[in-house]
Amino acid sequence: MNISKYKALLTAVDMGSFSAAAQKLGYTQSGLTHMMNALEDELGFSILQRGYFGIKLTPGGERIIPKIRQLVMCEETLYNEIELVKSYGDNVIRIGAYSSIASAWIPSIVERFNKEFPDVTVNIQTGTVAELYGGLDEGRFDICFGSKNTKYDFKWMPLSLDRFYAILPKGYPVSEREFPISGFNGTKFLMPGLGFDDDISAVFSDNNVKPFVTPTYVDDPAIISMVEHGLGISMLSELILSGRHDDVMLLPIVPEVSRTLALCIKQDKVLTMPLKRLISITKDFVREAEDRFLVNLNKN
Repeated sequence: MNISKYKALLTAVDMGSFSAAAQKLGYTQSGLTHMMNALEDELGFSILQRGYFGIKLTPGGERIIPKIRQLVMCEETLYNEIELVKSYGDNVIRIGAYSSIASAWIPSIVERFNKEFPDVTVNIQTGTVAELYGGLDEGRFDICFGSKNTKYDFKWMPLSLDRFYAILPKGYPVSEREFPISGFNGTKFLMPGLGFDDDISAVFSDNNVKPFVTPTYVDDPAIISMVEHGLGISMLSELILSGRHDDVMLLPIVPEVSRTLALCIKQDKVLTMPLKRLISITKDFVREAEDRFLVNLNKN
């Protein structure tokens, strides 16, 4: 049976008049009368008495009206709950992230988020580009933090430019405090894994640079250690190198090359209220971090 008919019935009974109820509900009086007649046909007995007094319930109507009120109330409760689920999700946000972002950004972001949404669990997993973006595509993550990669058809929200630096062993022959991108030509280059290969390969391709690439399957500290021991040279980003004090030379590359760090979600992803707030907190945090970096840079 149509719940809207029950809602109209309750309005008519509470107001004691078809005309008043029709005006409130936006129906014509004849339309509302027809709806009530149809409802009585469905039930198989009269529920309303009509007269100069307006309308009032028949004995049969008096008997069922409490149940009708309960039914309408249950429907409203159900839809309220549905809206809450749509707004808040299942109280779990699943994040995929590069390890560098998971270390540098996410703890502070989640700390802020938990103050506003203490009942929402945030699960964080790091991985390679294929693991993260494949997981997002398959629905294992709600959102990913990584570098913008146009091979993947996601909705991208750029956060920051992450500048690349040359990683060189101490004593490497350089004449300036910068490293020309052409300086990688013909060198033994230790290609970082875990997704950096996509970003760095794009840099080399865009600048027509052709080093002798040695693929690696190790983490970023291991790359730095390999360079330190003279096994080759490499390239890593500012976010990874920030705060490190390894026995290597770190030189900015000229012309400047960088990757775009971004949030991404699936194109058809419905954003819950907590997820919207997490995105907003992330943007605020990254903007504040960049402002602090510029202040410290100017001090130096």
